[in-house]
Amino acid sequence: MNILEFKNISKSYFTQNLYKDVNLEINTGDKIALIGHNGTGKSTLINMIKREERPSSGKIIREENITIACFEQFGKIDLDKTVEELLNLPFSKVISVQKELEKTSEEFSNDSDANVIIMEKYTKLSDEFESLGGYDYLQTQASFIETFELGDKLSKKFKELSGGERQYIRLAITLFEPANLIILDEPLSFFDKRKTQWLSNYIKDSIKAFLVISHNVDFIRTFANKIFDIDNKRIESYECNYNDYPKEKKKRLAEDKKQNAELEEQINEMEEAIQKKLILLERCNNKHAHAVILRRLRKELEKLAKKRIHISKDYKYEYLPIPDEVFLREREIEPELVILENISKEFSEKVLYKNANLEIASNSKICLVGENGAGKTTLLKIITGEIEPTSGKVYINPKAKMVHIIQETVFEDENMSIKDYLQLKTGLSPDFVESAIDSLYAHEPEFRDKRIFMLSGGERKRLEIFAHTISDIDLLIIDEPTTYMDDFSRKAIAEMLLDYDGAVILVSHDKALLRLLKNFETYDIRDRLLRIKETGNK
Repeated sequence: MNILEFKNISKSYFTQNLYKDVNLEINTGDKIALIGHNGTGKSTLINMIKREERPSSGKIIREENITIACFEQFGKIDLDKTVEELLNLPFSKVISVQKELEKTSEEFSNDSDANVIIMEKYTKLSDEFESLGGYDYLQTQASFIETFELGDKLSKKFKELSGGERQYIRLAITLFEPANLIILDEPLSFFDKRKTQWLSNYIKDSIKAFLVISHNVDFIRTFANKIFDIDNKRIESYECNYNDYPKEKKKRLAEDKKQNAELEEQINEMEEAIQKKLILLERCNNKHAHAVILRRLRKELEKLAKKRIHISKDYKYEYLPIPDEVFLREREIEPELVILENISKEFSEKVLYKNANLEIASNSKICLVGENGAGKTTLLKIITGEIEPTSGKVYINPKAKMVHIIQETVFEDENMSIKDYLQLKTGLSPDFVESAIDSLYAHEPEFRDKRIFMLSGGERKRLEIFAHTISDIDLLIIDEPTTYMDDFSRKAIAEMLLDYDGAVILVSHDKALLRLLKNFETYDIRDRLLRIKETGNK
């Protein structure tokens, strides 16, 4: 069944053209991977599917009675509901029918005539229960609870959960929704191998259609039977799995380059003809006739130029030399920024760690890892002074300037241009700021005048972290920076943090990022202990 169809869709913001003449179909059973660099328009495409944004031109055809569920990293949920209540939300209809079945079964009596009517009702309810997946939902729900280790948290309120546990609940509500199309935007935050495998199997086995954004190639490879590729200001649909996709894309790119080469020959010939006409126009008497021909040639040249196929250059992060004035800024403080001495943190139902010790000096570079719920975010809040430990001593240098960069990037004024934001934040020269923007955004000229609200999640995070690395900050505390990031963004973030002359404490599950941060020490929270990991174990 056809769920959704894009017909000649184009989308642009002000002077920025995301894509044009897009024609796509989403059908029942499709398992689609949506691929593209940060900023190419993946989130915009999803917003158009959800009817939260309109295309600039074209038409989106959505079949009647089609329902769509979308997983979002920071979706709003009732903080006071328990885990069990939230996990039951997608199955509310099934549970309601199940209760009716149980109630109806108790109505049978010795009255055979009455039993006929009750049986008809029971059969109807039983058919409805089966059609809703009633005989599978308990098994599916139990499997999720076991894999995502939520069994001992069913009575907990949502607001009492860790960041990772909250994401699991958001994911479950989306996955189990009785929708025709499930959209997952970077669902693998806080996932280990087992959880990733569970989600992969669920997607493959489901009769629902899935549209998934993920930069994890190994994950995509396990389920995708169709690829939507956003590149070169177009969206191409590839009816193949991920293993065949690179070969098919290479073929199309070769065809595009060949078409552009042939077009350039025609353009060059047209330009030569125009030059000859200009020379002839200066010499001839009948200037009007030649001017008419010249106008026609120029219009044809414009038409040919519009036929050029935009081909993006390879995204490669280039090292950005930091001005000496950044490194020469005086930091008149003691080398010790934060000292944690024999601290413990306990809650009524859980002990996070006991007798933990950590020293953060002015040149410390630390990665903090551990399972979800181990207490990483809590430790960050102890370091910033937001919360107190249960026991132990905490020294925070009163002169130290520290910034806590949380997962969700928030700017005070999103209408501000990138250029103005960087100049206001850093006080550095306009020339350096323009060079910084070029380096941050792969020398795409449109970014020099872009406003912050026009940036994708990965582009915003890149900007936020970079601005702080060249500001007068002593300690950067960063929580999961690469959730939305492609390889280009990940390498850019790693380069920034390696070059930064202040201290960094970073929480991340991103093994690819941790491998890039070669001179960072890694501390692991496990078994109620905080301990340094041996080199090579990242």
